[in-house]
Amino acid sequence: MINSKVPLLLAIFIYIFFYWVRWEQGGWELKTHLLKGLRDNLDSKIAEILPSPQAQLLSGIVLGQNKELPGQLRLALRDTSTLHIVVASGQNLSMVAGFFLFFSGLIKRKTALILSFLSIVFYTLLTGAEVPILRAAIMVSAGFLAQALGREKDSIWIVIGVGALMLLINPVWITSLSFQLSFLATLGVVGVSPMLMSKFAKIPKFIRGDLSVSLAAQVLVLPVIAQNFHQISLVALPANLLVLWTIPFIMIGGAILLVLAFISPTLAVIMGFLLNIILTYFIYIVNFFAGFNWAWVYIGEQVWLVWIGYYLLVAGVLKFIYDLKGR
Repeated sequence: MINSKVPLLLAIFIYIFFYWVRWEQGGWELKTHLLKGLRDNLDSKIAEILPSPQAQLLSGIVLGQNKELPGQLRLALRDTSTLHIVVASGQNLSMVAGFFLFFSGLIKRKTALILSFLSIVFYTLLTGAEVPILRAAIMVSAGFLAQALGREKDSIWIVIGVGALMLLINPVWITSLSFQLSFLATLGVVGVSPMLMSKFAKIPKFIRGDLSVSLAAQVLVLPVIAQNFHQISLVALPANLLVLWTIPFIMIGGAILLVLAFISPTLAVIMGFLLNIILTYFIYIVNFFAGFNWAWVYIGEQVWLVWIGYYLLVAGVLKFIYDLKGR
């Protein structure tokens, strides 16, 4: 039987870690100066191998360098509610870690879990280990730790507990858009999507996974995106469903590309050619859906009472699904 004190021990560890690096005083930024320099160097390598805007898109997904995205592409990502994918986020971390867990039937589950956690650490360092991605990495690790310890049903509460602990350490983070999106997307991917998966049993597995992740993440981040951008995308679900499967391949392929760029420029160009196909597909899908006149609707700024009611409704639906699953 799993020790019931594991979540408490995890919470204590996180608190000590946050206190040690003392982010609010800039201590961690000093420790990651070299990582930021490495990230800038990797960004230039990508620009040498891939054309624009594919290079900027890859840098955004793999390195978190989304500030360089061309204006038209950024607008298309916003209108299709896929902008959260092109940042270093909890959702992307969850998908990469989940990519290795997907092969747990081919390799030992323990090995798959180790690879998942190593991928989280590697991606965190690759993006410069900045505060937003560190927060996401801790939340995702907490969720996957729950699954590794056989506490899948507790994943939601563990992620919520970790998020609450972060806010106790620094309450100002609750106003951070990156924290809100990362927390809600992680909560959706780690905690909600497994519930939806069980309800989509008749759908082919290769579609069921992405559909569950897309729906879970979109449902939870919708209020945050709507309140900040004053619009709701009507094409978010199909757009996300058609591009989400590319993220693990782009991130893992991007990491391989960067390694090859220092070892063999020829092999790096070949990998770049393959990645360019996937990235071009991603851009085409986003532009295609953003091109519809009805792709999004303007809703203005809503009072928070509306969104509180929305989340209460979502919680009620999830409780209903959970009760059905238990029967």
